[in-house]
Amino acid sequence: MKIAILSTDNSKIIKYGGKHVHQNLLERGLVKLGYNLKTFYPPIPNSTPKMHRIFKRIFLKPKTIFSYYERYKEVIEQYFAFFSSLKLDCFNLSHFHDAIALYSVNHPVSIITLHGYLAKETVNYMPDNYFAKMDKHKIFNFCMEVERKALEKARYIITVDTRIKKYVMQEFGFPEDRITVMYNAIDTDLFSPITEEEKNLLRDKLKLPKKSLIVLVPRRYVKKNGVDYAAMAFSKIKSKDYFFVFIGDGNLKLKIKEILKDNDNALILNALPNSEIHEYYKAADVVLIPSVNSDDVEEATSLSMLEGMACGKVTICTNVGGMKEIVKHMENGLLIEQKKPEAIIEILQYVKNNYEGLYELRQKARKYVTKNHSYIEHTKKTVEIYKKVLADNRR
Repeated sequence: MKIAILSTDNSKIIKYGGKHVHQNLLERGLVKLGYNLKTFYPPIPNSTPKMHRIFKRIFLKPKTIFSYYERYKEVIEQYFAFFSSLKLDCFNLSHFHDAIALYSVNHPVSIITLHGYLAKETVNYMPDNYFAKMDKHKIFNFCMEVERKALEKARYIITVDTRIKKYVMQEFGFPEDRITVMYNAIDTDLFSPITEEEKNLLRDKLKLPKKSLIVLVPRRYVKKNGVDYAAMAFSKIKSKDYFFVFIGDGNLKLKIKEILKDNDNALILNALPNSEIHEYYKAADVVLIPSVNSDDVEEATSLSMLEGMACGKVTICTNVGGMKEIVKHMENGLLIEQKKPEAIIEILQYVKNNYEGLYELRQKARKYVTKNHSYIEHTKKTVEIYKKVLADNRR
């Protein structure tokens, strides 16, 4: 079986973010299982100067008077050109990881993993300035059409949670018998529990306080991730008994800094690759995933959630999207209501006062993830879908 893996996100260059991690783990799993594969990731926008300039104009200069729609379309058309130039005849099947990649490709056996909602998330990630608002509906409609035409080419769809499955059935009429929900997977060796002694050594290395309850928020700084609600909660907890660490990137970073400007118990970092960020997970006591419903977008199977659970941390999630399908409250994690800073404050106070009593919960979290979300087992399930689709194609 010769497999092509295609995505607009170049995970050879960017080593952080759920989708990038997913692609790298799938590739590693397929290689370990002895399959022949090749990845096709465009060199843009990361290493092409023209594309870098376009993205910079769109996202870093929000006060400039221009059409977000025209600039965005210019970027996407560069992607279309890259994928339409590929020769994939020698591959038994092609596995796409977004609709933009599939849109310009015609391959008889095309499988797509949907990690989210193209149109809704594109709009959600845009800044809230006047010029962006003017073009949001155009960008949304453009992305919906891309998604629609791409899914018409798909022989099979994998979604990372049930909500996305329902979305493609209801919005695009895709048949249920050609969709599988497959929750995300992680590297359970890299993200693993450590001893208290090892945790203190890591805190020394990372210059984190040893005696504080360290709360890690490893999230992209965008609206759907609810990081501003976490910051609002933390701004009211100025006690040195707590220390808060944000790790990510996105257009809400300045807002978070402004909210926490009077706190000296908070650290706001840029995004880090898995090879580095796992140390912050291990040094923390709590991993908080405060995602919210924004622009009708909800968190799917958060890798950050799974990584926190795999490290045996108290993992707190809002009860949205795929997270409430994984986390069982007071069994392998804690669930709270979304968009409520007071709920975050209350649960953190509970955890601090009952940390030792949550030992069994932390152990169950680790066991659950190693049993259900190992990337090797995930890859095996993916290969079974490959075989099924190929068999159906031969009939």
